[in-house]
Amino acid sequence: TLTLLGAGPGDPTLLTLKALQLLTDPATLVVSDRLVSRPILDLVKGNLLIANKNPGCADLAQNEIYNWCMASLSLGKNVVRLKIGDPFIFGRGGEEVLYFRERGIEPVVVPGISASLAAPLLGGIPLTHRGVSNQIVICTGYGREGTSPDLIKYHPEQTVVFLMAIGRLRSLSERLIKMAGYPRETEVGIVEKAGCEDQRTLRGNLNNIADLAEAHEIIPPSTIVVGGVCAVL
Repeated sequence: TLTLLGAGPGDPTLLTLKALQLLTDPATLVVSDRLVSRPILDLVKGNLLIANKNPGCADLAQNEIYNWCMASLSLGKNVVRLKIGDPFIFGRGGEEVLYFRERGIEPVVVPGISASLAAPLLGGIPLTHRGVSNQIVICTGYGREGTSPDLIKYHPEQTVVFLMAIGRLRSLSERLIKMAGYPRETEVGIVEKAGCEDQRTLRGNLNNIADLAEAHEIIPPSTIVVGGVCAVL
């Protein structure tokens, strides 16, 4: 069998009971993304393979993942495809379901808590708040083949969450100001390594957040939140 499994934001205590059951099965091969936290990977009792999904080599790593999974499935093994967050929120989960379905394998999909929802909460940022934000938009920082996705125009009562965008924070901030009509003073929050012991939360605005992130050496995995909710609590 093949299971696409969401690992949540990084804290192993936030795993679902189903995830814990699958990861601790010694007969299971776990094929994981690079950004899944070490405390979660340490729960694996069977074999573990980790793909090197760095920016610029994601497609190559994806093919490697497919090959690993197919080879083990052909031998009758149980395979868990472990993904950070939720498989169906910017996790290529839908693509993987279609890939395996075309080859006669119907994966089971197990949800995880997406960092787009968990990271702001853990960082003290409510995504909605009466009188401040009544809508949420979730975006990726990287489109297909490294392109920059289109931005939604500024709305004063809207919260925008960016995943996988920390490497483009400066250009993203500039594009939001110049192309999407965001005021320079729009509040921004960054939650780095959400749910992990070394989690950090950084707050600023579109005008200074890139400089602040560089000064504090913010690295992936980080979730970026843009909107007035960043200043509520």
